[in-house]
Amino acid sequence: MLNNNLILKSLVYTTIALLFFGNITPNILADVEKLNLRKTYDYSFEQLDLQYIHNITENLSNIIFTEYNESNGEIAKGRAYGTKGEQKAAEIIYENMTALGLYTYKEQITNTTEYPDLTHELEILDYFVKINKKKIDSYIAPVWFETSENNQDLNHTYDYENLMVIRPPLSPSLYILKQKIVGRLEPFVLILQDRAFYPYNPLSTIPFLDNFYFNYYVIRQLQGGIPVFYSLLWDNYLDFCKGLILYDFNEDVHDMNLLKNQNHIPFIYINKSDGETILQDIQNTRVDFTLTQHLNTSIISYNVIGQMNGTDPTKTVIVDCLYDSWWCQGTADAAIGMAMVLAIAKYFKEQNITPKYTMKFIGFSGEEHGFCVGAKHYASLHTDENIIYMIDVNQLGFKQDDPTLTLNIIGNNIGLLAKISLLIQNAEYDDRVNSSSGLKYVWLKKGIVSNPLPFEKSHPTCEMLCFLKDSGWKLHHRDGVNHSEGDVLKYFDQEDVNVTGEIILNVVKYLTTDY
Repeated sequence: MLNNNLILKSLVYTTIALLFFGNITPNILADVEKLNLRKTYDYSFEQLDLQYIHNITENLSNIIFTEYNESNGEIAKGRAYGTKGEQKAAEIIYENMTALGLYTYKEQITNTTEYPDLTHELEILDYFVKINKKKIDSYIAPVWFETSENNQDLNHTYDYENLMVIRPPLSPSLYILKQKIVGRLEPFVLILQDRAFYPYNPLSTIPFLDNFYFNYYVIRQLQGGIPVFYSLLWDNYLDFCKGLILYDFNEDVHDMNLLKNQNHIPFIYINKSDGETILQDIQNTRVDFTLTQHLNTSIISYNVIGQMNGTDPTKTVIVDCLYDSWWCQGTADAAIGMAMVLAIAKYFKEQNITPKYTMKFIGFSGEEHGFCVGAKHYASLHTDENIIYMIDVNQLGFKQDDPTLTLNIIGNNIGLLAKISLLIQNAEYDDRVNSSSGLKYVWLKKGIVSNPLPFEKSHPTCEMLCFLKDSGWKLHHRDGVNHSEGDVLKYFDQEDVNVTGEIILNVVKYLTTDY
């Protein structure tokens, strides 16, 4: 078991480091004049095919409805890693790449020397949650630890009825002792509000703390770490503590999270409405839940690659996006981004553009459930490939009114960020996209989120960019109301998709052509 003091120290040191790091982040546009750069760029206001992007986004989003038979008891898992939904998405991407005239192929995910468990996934075969015998919308995170409760076997069914619900006491040992003394000790679940991606953090209102580093790497980690802390706290009392209910801060949707190798007890995610129902009469509320989990060590999944040859075959540029999702429509995260990647390839083909380098348009699998499985597989198998640029298109093109969100352009090379900032300032993103709070440049020498991360080690000279709309997205990894709420198609923002797509297209053209 992890040492709790070590965890606390790590959190404190990380927070201090990131506070300082966030404060010294350079203002890219202010410093660009110090660089010896060409000042005139031919920014193009040509846009990607919006209808094409919407059609592909819709097809990918609808997989949760078209590929599963929930009325027959099947669990609708969206485009989750290794599911038939993800495989359907791979087919859609493959067919569209082929139709564009790209050299298209799939690479099946296999275990590698560096990553020996890429094909391992703890699958949920069955689950449900009932409050006072009424079944509710929920998600249960499986347990990756072998414990006394699962008989030291990950292949296990957790099946409980008539569990008490309690708020987390300050001291587990004192609570257990007290209940024993009064003769009222019985199995229970804890209940706690899920604050993951809660955007209204008072610390973020402090100007010098309102930056990507603090919000993403401190606040987000602390929000996600609190339930894990409780899991560790109760690890010695699994005979009585059977799970942790996390009720959302959103009314009608629940969160979903993997928590691989972190939670020692099942984490039960429910919406705010059901959570408040429990709390209103907690003394008389009883919970039943079942979770059947199975370790599958031979998951079938694919990266989908569409290649366009350039004049210099010794160098490669990757334009990519994840195409898997959580158990939801997965529109913003990241069907829109995947559709944009295809639309960029479509533009190059229709304009008869021959790039300077080999271009690979890639849909990476398993980003969500497997911590960038597809990217890890590609990076470890293609170490000899001279990848000079990687442009990662992540969650973007969606609207949220309160609070409005920021389009972050994250790069590992400050010089590259400076160059493209001169180009992108012509787009006037802040003025043209009313649903966003603006555009920011973020320099991360190491640790770019999502699919670029594995390439930092395997391809250290590769210059990377990641386009990510964040800073408090309330519906991140959320689902509810028969998959009609949460990360869903109705938040597709035509205005944002047009302008963001235009920006990414200009960056790709700048890096790969002589326009």
